[in-house]
Amino acid sequence: MIKRIQNLLVLTLVAATLTACGSGRTAETRMIKQVTDGVEAQSNEIRLRNVLIVKNENSEGVLVGTLVNWSDEADAITGISINGQPVTQSAPRYELGKNKPVIFAGESANADAFTTLTQTPGERIPIVFTFEKASPVTLDALIVENLEWYKDLLRYKPSAVVTP
Repeated sequence: MIKRIQNLLVLTLVAATLTACGSGRTAETRMIKQVTDGVEAQSNEIRLRNVLIVKNENSEGVLVGTLVNWSDEADAITGISINGQPVTQSAPRYELGKNKPVIFAGESANADAFTTLTQTPGERIPIVFTFEKASPVTLDALIVENLEWYKDLLRYKPSAVVTP
């Protein structure tokens, strides 16, 4: 009976080691941060998630990403530039209320931003978000091709956008 318990303990230890489950806070599986092509950042209580650029067949770079304000104090996106150029966007500013996401591109989109791109998919270029209250954020975002899984994301209407 004791031999069986010892064998069971050894097998449990080996299984935990091989699966990288490790020990709690330092486990390899807990250290995964980025699980998408998009990049992430934070400014004060504003979280930027899955930010990337999809280049379509017209050489337009369409901004994809979600911004969420976790603060009780409202803020606003007052400017966006991609590779140093101001983007064309669907509103001159986007309000960031607490837990009310601003979503660029996709079925749930409530904002649109795009610019002309000369870079190719696979390259990274800077995107700068400026806010009314929070500090500006610069991201090194990936340009991806307008492949099958991005086609439904690109729902902007060029006639409905404004340049700030």
